[in-house]
Amino acid sequence: MASDEKPAGITRGRSFIHEVIVELKKTTWPTPKEAWRLTVVVLMVVVFVAVYVGVIDVVLTKVTKSLNLIK
Repeated sequence: MASDEKPAGITRGRSFIHEVIVELKKTTWPTPKEAWRLTVVVLMVVVFVAVYVGVIDVVLTKVTKSLNLIK
């Protein structure tokens, strides 16, 4: 290897970083208003699913206790 050549790993790493930067420039980023709206939607879905799973858990626990399957 000549002294001015870079190791393959460094060349591949720089190529990867360059490709990442090019792809990020193509990305359409949400506005801050859109980001907050989407964040609220995600949080609402998480809360809904948590409540749903909690209700199912309580119901199944009561059913199994009434059948004396668990103490």
